[in-house]
Amino acid sequence: MGKILFIFVDGLGLAPEGEHNPFSRASTPFLRKLLGGAFTLERVQEKNGLVLKALDARLGVEGIPQSATGQTALFTGVNAPALMNAHLHAWPTGQLVEILQGQNFLKKAKEEGFKVTFANAYTPLYFELVESGKRPHSATSWLTISAGIPFRTLQDLKMGKAVYWDIVHEYLVNYLKIPDIPKIEPEEAGRNLARLAEEHDLVLFETFLLDLAGHKKLPWSVEETLDLFDRFLSGVLESPSFTLVLSSDHGNVEDDSVKVHTANPVPLLAVGPLASLFSRCQAITDVAEAILEALRRPNDRG
Repeated sequence: MGKILFIFVDGLGLAPEGEHNPFSRASTPFLRKLLGGAFTLERVQEKNGLVLKALDARLGVEGIPQSATGQTALFTGVNAPALMNAHLHAWPTGQLVEILQGQNFLKKAKEEGFKVTFANAYTPLYFELVESGKRPHSATSWLTISAGIPFRTLQDLKMGKAVYWDIVHEYLVNYLKIPDIPKIEPEEAGRNLARLAEEHDLVLFETFLLDLAGHKKLPWSVEETLDLFDRFLSGVLESPSFTLVLSSDHGNVEDDSVKVHTANPVPLLAVGPLASLFSRCQAITDVAEAILEALRRPNDRG
């Protein structure tokens, strides 16, 4: 059956080329070669083994899309903004947590017998903060818990069997000061993620590095962040035996004229033998079911 690697990129919209779109300026050689140009709205396309769509993230609700409702919609297919009658920011709570635990694609895939995993490495600090009530679980953590799969640890990260959200371990090394965790090149992190994808039917990886770049909360430029991410993707797709699916919850990094989220559509990028199965997606609520349908299809029928 088909293998799917789903990369969830927080805060990645799809906008036209222009002076305020960092993708117009960043070098991103891998994405430019893959798409025939910058990662912008003009590159929307469908061809054998490659689909780039612009997905609706507003879902019929006025206002700017936000993380809590956007991620719930993306991971479950439920129109969370319409249900809550608002776009809710930050971490999911209450009814959104109930939806995430009951209807997410990771849990459903596990229940259908597929081998699934969440690739992100967790620090002990994360669980300390949750247990102390200083922060709630993230949406992806609720997915992992509800699917009954173990959280990956720093030991997994050292062994190349996990990936950290910032890709290169900058936060672990320079801010958390965790010993024995070296920085790595983004290509190496991409290859580590690809190996996990080859060993499982469905792998989820989350990065909010681009969202932080869009909010101007990183000590380097947005263009440098995009180039780092481009190098990471080149490692992921070095020699894949799976289909990569990449999408987001709301726009942000694609417009550096503001420090807040945008109302732009978000991308759905699918690369690999099952890419064509994602061509009918129109909104972020279509992604979860499309992933499940792709898992049920042999590669040679994509």
